Amino acid sequence: MRKAILTVISSLMFPLAAFGEGPGESFDWKPWRRLAVQDGGRYKPLDTLAWETLRTLCNRASLVDPESGEKLDAAAAYLTMLFEWPGWDSSAQGESRDMGLPSSGGSPDKWDKAGLLRVDYLELRDLLGMAADQKYLSPAELSKATIRDPRTGRETSFLLWVQKISRDEARGLPMLERKALELAMNYTAYRNHRAGKRLGILPLPGDEHEHWLSVADLVGGDLQSIEDSSGTFARAREQFQKVRAAFLSKSAEAFNAASAEFIATLQTAGPKLGVYPSQRKLDWEVAYNHWAPFRFAWIFAMLSFFLVALSMGTKGKPLYAIGVGLFVLSFAAMLAGFALRIAISGRAPVTNMYESVVYLALGTAVFGLLFEAIYRSRYVMVAAAAVTTVALILADNCPAILDPSLKPLQPVLRSNFWLVTHVMSITLSYAAFALALGVGNITLGHYLARSRNPETIAALTRFTYKALQVGVLLLAAGTILGGVWADYSWGRFWGWDPKEVWALIALLGYLAVLHARYVGWVNELGLAALSVICFALVVMAWYGVNFVLGAGLHSYGFGGGGQGYVYSAMAIQLVYVAVAVAVVLIRGAGKCEAGRSAA
Repeated sequence: MRKAILTVISSLMFPLAAFGEGPGESFDWKPWRRLAVQDGGRYKPLDTLAWETLRTLCNRASLVDPESGEKLDAAAAYLTMLFEWPGWDSSAQGESRDMGLPSSGGSPDKWDKAGLLRVDYLELRDLLGMAADQKYLSPAELSKATIRDPRTGRETSFLLWVQKISRDEARGLPMLERKALELAMNYTAYRNHRAGKRLGILPLPGDEHEHWLSVADLVGGDLQSIEDSSGTFARAREQFQKVRAAFLSKSAEAFNAASAEFIATLQTAGPKLGVYPSQRKLDWEVAYNHWAPFRFAWIFAMLSFFLVALSMGTKGKPLYAIGVGLFVLSFAAMLAGFALRIAISGRAPVTNMYESVVYLALGTAVFGLLFEAIYRSRYVMVAAAAVTTVALILADNCPAILDPSLKPLQPVLRSNFWLVTHVMSITLSYAAFALALGVGNITLGHYLARSRNPETIAALTRFTYKALQVGVLLLAAGTILGGVWADYSWGRFWGWDPKEVWALIALLGYLAVLHARYVGWVNELGLAALSVICFALVVMAWYGVNFVLGAGLHSYGFGGGGQGYVYSAMAIQLVYVAVAVAVVLIRGAGKCEAGRSAA
């Protein structure tokens, strides 16, 4: 049944993948997009490898040819750089592959001179002598860059300096040096991709690690050491050279014919030589890449937010009905995206920060639709649509921070029921708290606007309280399940790991809020303010431990970047709460003073 559903989804989406064919409609890149390759510990279509490469190097989804000015999509740009690498014609291929630039005596080509390496860290730009507003550096510039060593003050080559500080990586490096290492790794990745070292295209027969032969080894390696009684590898080498020659001659007809012949050889021989992915799964991944279901989801959710919000000022129901319908479409798009990620990866898609953010959006949509179906309150729908939109926009537009790549799991994370239920429960609790955050902000807005509708504020307070109850229940269950998984994986139920500690702090914080409201210590305003303030505990447990502290046994979830945006958002929220509370208190004091004067 699942396969049937996915087949229908991909058949509807795959035609969209044909748009943006790349450098000229005459070159047919679609067969190349669907070609199985091995990289990063998993099998994937070349289309995905190209997307990931451009995103890593320059945080772009396409490139412009430096000479022709033609816009190339990810796959077309990747293959163009591969085919145009001058090292294929060099007699000193070993040396040129190591440099990633033309062989000794040559000069950098157009891609070497293009700004393909993104530098976001301002201190690193300053170290490299870049302008403060210059975001990109060319590989050729970086290969010759000299800097003043921050440790010694001596002038040295940037690449030699990075090689030196990399020896101290295990002991911890300051942010500047970590960013420099990251840039150097991207530079190395550029060299290796251009030289075909990262493009594994055929399984190596008899290899115990199931490694694939790269294009670099196919063209320049010693094929005699490979068992090849059928002559597949020699034939593939000859066919690749024909493809490249046709591309360089700009003969689209010859290129398309040679490409079809080469790809057919790979797809026929691949399953016979070793483990080879199914074409259906590869097609699902290409469809997922080009359809971008989570982008459609946030567009639908944003439209829903505006329409439902506008419907509050009218007595008619058309705007509200359309808004709810769009939110349902957003929910369906998220489900389709998750279904494809599950089908592609074969696991629950909640194993990194990107997936947890998208899953939070899905959970918020679920709770929003359920609350709306039960209470018919447009405020809940507005809050759910707003939170969903923000979460999905962040996931869609911050690939350098929230990496959407599908990567193989570490052994400790594989095939573990307790892990999956633990993570899903915890993230669903964050979704409930996020919904409470949204409703709490709306409640504070009513106070700022001097709302004279106590029934509305009472209803909003009730929704906030129920969302907090759901969140606490899920967070408690998820924390306990996390202990069960920790006992299963590490041999202890609780170890005061930073992730565990902050999950407990968040749980106790929200329990205190519920208790305070239950016994009457806080009123409607207090509950709204606390529901917003306490989300900082979620941010710390969810983002802070992984991206700021970066310590503990949960190292598989660590990342970096975005701290400034997160701190700014939290500061804005705190200021909003403070202003709302201050306005209410000042207004209340004014009423008391007026009452005493009248008396």
